[in-house]
Amino acid sequence: MNGLPLPGTRVRIPLSDRPGDEAVVRVLAAPRRDLVRAGQLPGPLLPFADAVLVDVSCGGRMLLPGAWVDAEVLQRGTPIAPAPVGPADLRLPAVIIGSPEDCALHWGETVWPLDLGGTLTIPDAARPSPHPLSRLRRLALVAAGRREEIALTLWQGEDFEIPWQDVRLLPRAAAWFELAQVPAGMRYADAERAQGVGRAARRD
Repeated sequence: MNGLPLPGTRVRIPLSDRPGDEAVVRVLAAPRRDLVRAGQLPGPLLPFADAVLVDVSCGGRMLLPGAWVDAEVLQRGTPIAPAPVGPADLRLPAVIIGSPEDCALHWGETVWPLDLGGTLTIPDAARPSPHPLSRLRRLALVAAGRREEIALTLWQGEDFEIPWQDVRLLPRAAAWFELAQVPAGMRYADAERAQGVGRAARRD
């Protein structure tokens, strides 16, 4: 697959060695092409400049509505027919930037200050880095309720939750949104409008 994959591009990735046990990865956006504004990629998205925003589904069920992945995921997957992507499909994951003394929750292009008082440790998994294929597969299995099929790692832990506003898909991710004072129930599109960024600021 050469160049930047178009939105709607889809590939199948195996979840196990069993024939037909697969998930579908759909491209939502390539930041350098689809998320630039005024000719530049917004600062909160710079860590993902070379990544691809995707969603992952299996058997008609959405497992991961938004995840940053390495290009290898698409290169190693089996291509299938594309499926359209609408504005409501763009749900960007969140990461934590900075130190416990000075940090923020970056939810896509929105920025929410975090007052941790220098006392809370920020998990490494909350830092910005796209998922390689191996990690994406494990996350999909956890989201599908099949954590017993994963090797003995934190991914098997019963308290490992995957809400879609994921803070790198951490356990109890909602707590980070509460600490950042993101209003309860706010959708990503609402957050963009509230801060005047993303699609709310883009004039295509």
